Amino acid sequence: MKFELQPLGAPDQLDLLAEEARRQGYRMLDRLQQEWREGINRFDREGECVLIAVGEDRIVGVCGLNRDPYCSLKDIGRVRRLYVASGVRRRGVGRLLVEAIQQRCPGVFQQLRLRTNSSAASTFYQALGFRPVEDEPDCTHVWTVSA
Repeated sequence: MKFELQPLGAPDQLDLLAEEARRQGYRMLDRLQQEWREGINRFDREGECVLIAVGEDRIVGVCGLNRDPYCSLKDIGRVRRLYVASGVRRRGVGRLLVEAIQQRCPGVFQQLRLRTNSSAASTFYQALGFRPVEDEPDCTHVWTVSA
């Protein structure tokens, strides 16, 4: 199956994916939708975006890129709200989304940061070039943008 990436147009597009995530105990898409609706975070500052992966006429994944709200430096980005539908996991959707985020960084961000408490996610991010970080409360992995 081929997956196409598109920018997220509106938070309501994520309703079905958010429902699945919620059933699995994940609330990151609820937070994405709520913050978007409230105007807290619409991923609309320079360099920011939310990408969705579409396959079989439905949204099967989402990933956002923000300026890191936990860092005072303006050239630090943050991977946010990555979620892939359970039926298409391990088929390259997460990789496609994160690599697209990484490709948007040169000229805008020097570094990408993220936080996860999942060992599977940690392995996934390390395979994409992120290195583990210790002793940082708001960051577990860092990727350095090459020029």
